[in-house]
Amino acid sequence: MNTYEESSLFSGRKGAAFTAVVVLHLVFGYAFYTELAAQIGKKLDASPLTLAPIEQPKETVKTPPPVPLLSHWKIYAPPPEYPPLAPPSDPDLTVDKAPPDAPKIIPQSPPQSSVRVPVRMDPKHPLRIGVDYYPDASRRANEMGRCVVQVTVAADGRIIAASIQSRTGFDRLDQACLNGVKGQRMRPATEDGKPIESTVSIPIVWNLSE
Repeated sequence: MNTYEESSLFSGRKGAAFTAVVVLHLVFGYAFYTELAAQIGKKLDASPLTLAPIEQPKETVKTPPPVPLLSHWKIYAPPPEYPPLAPPSDPDLTVDKAPPDAPKIIPQSPPQSSVRVPVRMDPKHPLRIGVDYYPDASRRANEMGRCVVQVTVAADGRIIAASIQSRTGFDRLDQACLNGVKGQRMRPATEDGKPIESTVSIPIVWNLSE
């Protein structure tokens, strides 16, 4: 009995040729894809980035212009508007253009002040005061004090009135003050050299320790 065996694809010369073709395809395919992968890698390989610092823009501050100082306020006042002067209706009336004369001021001499001299003591007629005129009762009672007597001196120098302005605190000493000036004389006051009647205050002290 005869049997038929189908020859294999990879047997014989045909198998060797087929194998060689497959191997060549693999080699060329490997080379092609390797080169292609290298080129793609070069394309995709990014160059290293160099980072440069970013400089911020410098802000320039502009100073405002100086404000002028006003030493004083200036107030503007418009000049007054005067109505036009109408010519006189009366033809016979004439208006003098020259201004009137300014009034003359006559200087007045200042009033002369009068020269006045007050009342003074008269050495020829001393007042009756002091130790010699001390009241005996006040001396024994050791009374002392100060009084002020107001006297009116006439133009001829006579003391025509006297009164107590300030008391000593003792009646006897106050009366001694009045007795010491009554009936006495003084130099009268004068005004512009003329004697006049005048009033003056005289302090009198009664003191036993002197």
